[in-house]
Amino acid sequence: GLPQLELPFFWNKPAAPVDVRPAGGVKKPIGTSPDNGSQSSSSGQPPEEAHQISLGGQVLAYTVRRSARRRTLGLQIDARGLRVGAPVKARQSDIERLIQSHARWVLTKLKAWQRPEHQQKRAWVPGDALPLLGVTKPLRIAPGRAGLAKFDDALILTVPKPDDEAALRTRLRDALKIEAREWFAPRLAHYAQTYGVATPALRLSQAKTRWGSCARDRDGAHRVSLNWRMIHFEAHLIDYVIAHEIAHTKHMHHGPRFWGAVAKLYPDFENARAEIRKRAFELPDI
Repeated sequence: GLPQLELPFFWNKPAAPVDVRPAGGVKKPIGTSPDNGSQSSSSGQPPEEAHQISLGGQVLAYTVRRSARRRTLGLQIDARGLRVGAPVKARQSDIERLIQSHARWVLTKLKAWQRPEHQQKRAWVPGDALPLLGVTKPLRIAPGRAGLAKFDDALILTVPKPDDEAALRTRLRDALKIEAREWFAPRLAHYAQTYGVATPALRLSQAKTRWGSCARDRDGAHRVSLNWRMIHFEAHLIDYVIAHEIAHTKHMHHGPRFWGAVAKLYPDFENARAEIRKRAFELPDI
């Protein structure tokens, strides 16, 4: 029940890819196999096998990605379609049986991803370029201690296991959160000073439906939550969201006085608000 105001995304974000689990919350087991290493492509990523299956009276294309580290089968649906994660020695018959047993779920989710708003948004995959503060650069993956190096012509993400996509995504998110905090904190302090208020505590958010929020603790101190994914946006869009939340430290509402405060902090707020509505679809889904 503490006072809090939020700045919404202005759109309904597609659900994140889902790893299917049968009843009981456990992935469908197919047995274990020795960790004898998986095949890999020249890029260091496991190759994907293309397959087709008849489902609900239609022929459905899907891909299989095998890994020596996997011990179970998992289904994943996103903008790329249906993908199956599988152990190296998984039998194709087991994979097809799993897909058939979840036919309704697969067809429903695939149909949802065919909606126009989802087609505008392509899920990020290793090898894709990455926007950082509005500048899109190639992202290269290299083995090494986890970290993100920034150069004029490229970004280099070092990870201990480049062929483990799940771990790679986790490391990339962690690196981007560090970038976000380092960028957000001084801008939050700047707008707080401009507005004549104490700098609120900063919390990084990964909320599904809002860019930022401002809350007041029981002792009266404010804290601002900012979505780390804004680090992909240009600096002026990030500034708008921060100015918006700073204005809430005096006006915990969206009335005329609040928007007047936003206008003083960020005069071009209407254009920024309109732009961020459009740009939301362009954020990579990591």
